[in-house]
Amino acid sequence: METRFIVLFSVAFFVFVIGLWVLKIDQKRRLAKKEEKPLSNKEIIALLDDPLTGEKMKVSETQNEYEYSDEIPDEIVFYDENRRTSEHVLNKYYTEDGDLEREFILIKNYLLDNGFNFQIFSESEIEFLENSITFTSFEDWTCTDMYHKNNLSFFIANTTSKAINSKYHSRNENTNIVLWVKDFKFSGHYCFIKQPIIHNIVNVFIDENTEIIKGYKTEIIKKSTQEKVITDYFKNLNSSFDLEIEVFNSNIIIRMMNVASYENMIKLLNSLKTSD
Repeated sequence: METRFIVLFSVAFFVFVIGLWVLKIDQKRRLAKKEEKPLSNKEIIALLDDPLTGEKMKVSETQNEYEYSDEIPDEIVFYDENRRTSEHVLNKYYTEDGDLEREFILIKNYLLDNGFNFQIFSESEIEFLENSITFTSFEDWTCTDMYHKNNLSFFIANTTSKAINSKYHSRNENTNIVLWVKDFKFSGHYCFIKQPIIHNIVNVFIDENTEIIKGYKTEIIKKSTQEKVITDYFKNLNSSFDLEIEVFNSNIIIRMMNVASYENMIKLLNSLKTSD
């Protein structure tokens, strides 16, 4: 009888302890659920796939400075190439001078303010660029931020090329501003590369008339009798620019080797305007 009582007491005590343990866990679970902040509508809509894990993550998790994405304006979460970014957002969220993202937003605002429209290139336009000497030299390239006005197109080129003179299989990646002028009154095919400074000094003592674009080496693919048209178009080109220029019949492709910045783009556009 005594043994039976001890067994029953032990079982009852064990059940009591387990019950307390389960109750305590349930209380913690309820408390955690109560304190958990639900996803906002913006966070639910803007769920992203993590490119590394493939798992969903909130937009707010990509913004280290802000806990919840409701604190971030819509124009940051949902970037729109057709909409101007406000000065408030630009000065609050893109504050580092020289940062590419800030520079591209400044460029976008300028282009939209001056009558340019965003439109993705057509298949025929991409094919033309791919067959140009400017882009066939790269292992890979992509274009973004395509804006157009009349016969002038602007875009950002992201290029990848193999490193030269390297024992390692390294690659060079660059981001460049590109201008594409269409309907240029010309027939022929020429490429121009910026000459080193020492060549420009030597040319002073030779014959400057041999240069079609001052300070640039000329490669002729198809000879033209209209070289003066090119000279006149680029007569006011800023000497500080480092450009790769390809003139192919009615097209001019200008790839800026200088840092991709709003200031450089403005200077280039102005120098071409004064050449018209």
